[in-house]
Amino acid sequence: MVTKRSISILIEWENAIVADQTRAIRMLEHIRQDIEEVGQEYFTLVEIVSGLDPTGINPQLVESMLREAFGTVSWVTIRNVALPGRTYYEMKNECALEARGEIVVLLDSDVIPSPGWLKKMVDSFEDPAVQICASSVHLAVGSLQEKTLALIWIFEIASRAVGLKKTGSIWVNSTAYRREVFLKFPLPGSDGTARASCAAHVRELRAAGIPMHRRMDAHVEHPAPVGASEFVERALARGRDKVLGSPKPFWKNVVYDVKRGLGCIVKRRDEVGVRLIEVPAVLLIASAWWLLMIVGGLAAMIAPKEMRKRLQL
Repeated sequence: MVTKRSISILIEWENAIVADQTRAIRMLEHIRQDIEEVGQEYFTLVEIVSGLDPTGINPQLVESMLREAFGTVSWVTIRNVALPGRTYYEMKNECALEARGEIVVLLDSDVIPSPGWLKKMVDSFEDPAVQICASSVHLAVGSLQEKTLALIWIFEIASRAVGLKKTGSIWVNSTAYRREVFLKFPLPGSDGTARASCAAHVRELRAAGIPMHRRMDAHVEHPAPVGASEFVERALARGRDKVLGSPKPFWKNVVYDVKRGLGCIVKRRDEVGVRLIEVPAVLLIASAWWLLMIVGGLAAMIAPKEMRKRLQL
């Protein structure tokens, strides 16, 4: 028999400022459908805790989107938390302090969960050994640039694997925690980087011996960088983060990224729809990414204070 759970879904609205708002609407619709499908008898509490900076996004707009999505589900509690001046990671920490559920689900405002995602994530906590359960995050793919980044960037390639497995890394854009674990290990500050907080968080969890699991069939789609300008910014930021936010030498990080990326291009291109004739173009795009990453890293070595102020993606 499945244990009834109390859950708090924590949504930050910083990403929605720069992303297409239709993604946020689709995300909310998918969550509502999952909640309705399993039914009220599956939960003792379902609440949406929504964190936003009212100077960056209109609180009335967010309230309207949430009411539109969950208006038909009367037993879901919705709470908006005004967090002026807070950053992405700070919003997640603040929302967790407001949460009442025994399980807190961190969810970005620009990712789109697959059908059944929420139940798979919550069911994973039937195993008492599971303290943290991450999703299987993959990039949206359409253009050749998006397919290339799906092969060489930070997220997994979508697969047909199922069930739980232990993992050595997580992304906080769609991860569930036992609440007491998250409150004990909140997200560290980003300190002028874009993704280094996630890596620092993982290092803290590893040092404390907290196991991390990934639900392989709980898929979440992350938006790919759009256009040339965001491609450039993301690549520069990755290089900057590898200098300012990683304990490993920069060049080791670069070599790792290149080797991993080339391996995926050679062995897994079919999984993202790259044809053999397109491989030279993919290699050209990947080479541009790695070159920009090196430029970002070198810039961070030369002017670390200035680079901490820029590329806050």
